[in-house]
Amino acid sequence: MRIGDIFAAAVLIVLMIVLSPILVPILIYLYVRDRINEHRLKSFLRANEGAKYFCYTARKTSKDYVTENVLPCLPPDTRVIYLGDYKNQVFSLGDDFPFLEQLVWRMKRTDGGYPYAAKISNGELVTISINNRIYSAIRRNADAHTINRRIRRFLDGDAD
Repeated sequence: MRIGDIFAAAVLIVLMIVLSPILVPILIYLYVRDRINEHRLKSFLRANEGAKYFCYTARKTSKDYVTENVLPCLPPDTRVIYLGDYKNQVFSLGDDFPFLEQLVWRMKRTDGGYPYAAKISNGELVTISINNRIYSAIRRNADAHTINRRIRRFLDGDAD
C-alpha cells in the first residue's frame, strides 16, 4: 500500500467518525420518512379503490393525437395526469390530489412508455402502457376507436 492510500483511508475514517453524529440521525430520519410515506400511499390506494387515471406527456408526436382522440373518450371519472415539457413537471388536469408524483413514478415502472392508463384495484395501482398502440395509430393515420375501446375495457374492470 502506498502512503497516499493509507492517508486517504485515515482521512475517510476520521470524517466518518466526526460526521456520524450528523449522518446517523439523518439516515434514520430518511428511513422513517420513507416508511411513513409508503404507509400513507398504501392507505391512499386502499381508500381510493376503483380510481382511474390516464397519464400522457407533452411529446409533440403524441400530445395532439391524445388530446383530440383519446381524452374526450375517457370515462368521465378518469383523472388525467399531464407531464409537462420540463423534467419533473407533473400536472393533474382538474383538481390536484395527493401522491400524484408517486403514482406517476409507479406507472413508469410498467413496461412500455407513455401514455399509461391506470386504476386502483385491490389496493394496488395496476397500469398498462398504450404507447405502441398510439404510435402505431399515428403512423397509419388511424382513428382511435380501438385504442379507446382498449382503455375503456381496462379501466372499467376487464383484466389485461
